[in-house]
Amino acid sequence: MFDFITTGCDSGFGFGLAKRLDSLGFTVFAGCLLADSGGEGAKKLRAECSSRLSTVQIDVTDDGQVKAAVQQVEDRLPIGSKGLYALVNNAGVWQPGEIEWVSIAAYRRVMDVHAFGTVRVTKALLPLIRRAKGRVVNISSVGGLHAAPMAGAYCMAKAAVEFFSDALRHEMHKWGVKVVIVEPGNFGPSTNSVLPNVYKQYIENVRNNMEKAVKEDYGMGYFDFKTKQLRAWIDCQSKDPTPVVDAMSEAVTLTDPSHRYLVGADLEDYITWMWLEYFPTRWTDSTEKAEKEAVPAMLQAIN
Repeated sequence: MFDFITTGCDSGFGFGLAKRLDSLGFTVFAGCLLADSGGEGAKKLRAECSSRLSTVQIDVTDDGQVKAAVQQVEDRLPIGSKGLYALVNNAGVWQPGEIEWVSIAAYRRVMDVHAFGTVRVTKALLPLIRRAKGRVVNISSVGGLHAAPMAGAYCMAKAAVEFFSDALRHEMHKWGVKVVIVEPGNFGPSTNSVLPNVYKQYIENVRNNMEKAVKEDYGMGYFDFKTKQLRAWIDCQSKDPTPVVDAMSEAVTLTDPSHRYLVGADLEDYITWMWLEYFPTRWTDSTEKAEKEAVPAMLQAIN
């Protein structure tokens, strides 16, 4: 049976995909950020899956850990294996906040995980994938197709994943390697990245690291309104990761998968993201305008 590795298996989509492919008979290398430090996701995978599944310690921002993970995969490949059949780049973090609020350090972190992490892991494993004429599956987002307010850092990083994937697909065609992009819609609560305690920590970090002038101009009343508004929007999203795991599984298992899988949380969500691709900016911008809006402190003073 085929050999497969995915990053970001501590929870969410990666955890679900690792279990799904193990049940289908794959040899699974489940990359976890906390595999060697008692992470609950890694523990559950080891307890609930077959002996074909191995957890692999991997922080996609760490060159040393990525190199060690590749060596671990090479050492555990079955005898006679030509290489690695599939890589799924799923590891991710989120970063809420308007562009002026978010620190450069936070921008770097998000880009390092999503963009450079995807590049780092892909480059390290491509020799094994090319030899097996396998495939690379990159988990992007609708945020990589259309930028949204309060999510600029995340959207930038996912847009980078989109273009990296397209370039890689063109270059890998001669090797017989397929490159697939999965673009989930509104599935925030189906991952651990927006749990209430995690979200609270994100917001506190943004508040604490905001420049003084920015904090004064916007005002904490505006800040609190926008962060609560964002929380309410997240709470309306789907808590069921199954549609995304289904698309990821197809991307790995089908002989001729689609180049892209746009996955809506429901039919309305799917159609919304589809039409945003084709309508003029002046129309699509209107979809990002909230019915109720606050006014920054500096503008209140002027008016």
